[in-house]
Amino acid sequence: MIDDSSNFDLKSAKASIQKAILDCTIRGLNHTTKWLSELNFALKDIEIDPAERVHTDPAVFGNEYDTYFLSKSYFDVREYDRCTHHTEKSTTPVCRFLHLYAKYLSLEKKKVEDMTDDWPDPKVNSRLQSLCVDMRADYLEWKLDCYTLYLYGVVLKRRDLHNEAIQVLVEAIHKEPLHWGAWVELATLIPDRTKLKTLLLPDHWIKQFFLAHTYLEQQLNDEALEIYGQLQNQGFGHSNYVLAQTAIAYHNKRDVVKAIATFTKLREQDPLRLDNLDTFSNLLYVREMKVELAYLAHHASDIDKYRVETCCIIGNYYSLRTEHQKAVLYFQRALRLNPQYLS
Repeated sequence: MIDDSSNFDLKSAKASIQKAILDCTIRGLNHTTKWLSELNFALKDIEIDPAERVHTDPAVFGNEYDTYFLSKSYFDVREYDRCTHHTEKSTTPVCRFLHLYAKYLSLEKKKVEDMTDDWPDPKVNSRLQSLCVDMRADYLEWKLDCYTLYLYGVVLKRRDLHNEAIQVLVEAIHKEPLHWGAWVELATLIPDRTKLKTLLLPDHWIKQFFLAHTYLEQQLNDEALEIYGQLQNQGFGHSNYVLAQTAIAYHNKRDVVKAIATFTKLREQDPLRLDNLDTFSNLLYVREMKVELAYLAHHASDIDKYRVETCCIIGNYYSLRTEHQKAVLYFQRALRLNPQYLS
């Protein structure tokens, strides 16, 4: 059911979203930046007084602007070790986060590069122990802000310390509710509605997005659809994310006709979007819609042949053509690109 946190002013919500976009952008939190930017675009008809726009606090950079620009340039081209080196002694919030985040991404990157045919558990990285110890010390001394708390929660999760991870991620969310990445990481640690009800979450409108997302992960599709319908009525009717999640809910309910119709509408609104099209290809495969699946495979390949979703779509295409060796090749490629991928 929808609670009081669903009551909000769209103008103030949009201003807060734009502030969060800036904060996430300077920290290299690209997926959350993308998600928030799409949400912001869904509110394009909502006008904000320029005087009400919130800007990033210069204090987060302190006197480390030069260090930030250099290290962020290395971060953006995935030279994580160089970024870590140049921020080793940084103390300002943004540079400190970049240091820890670059170190984490470097360790994750090396884990994937070192993978053998034995395929170790992609969710666990033993290399993270040292980073976890360092961040725990900062945590106990109250040195972590909302973004470093989020990162610490992610590290705890990768170390299989799930109860601690939940506690830390909830703390991070209370400090910055609009960091969507923290909500998504938290959702993966909530196995059922009983556990969900024990969480002390902030009374913020974005909680409705989290609840719907979590219900969808738990196959509580009707509950998710109810919330997404409410969000569409409350101002997010142009959100492609909400539309995609609605399509996935119909897919989970095995309502193939509605799912295909919703995905088709999504593609009309955002024809170059690849997110979730692997699920769409599953539907076309089940319905044996060979022509449509062939077109989707060619279209996705033209956009980005090395995206995980594209590999899955092409795998489904070859599978429907009973070319199983080629299908397996593309499904394996999807797993190589993202070892945690599950279509």
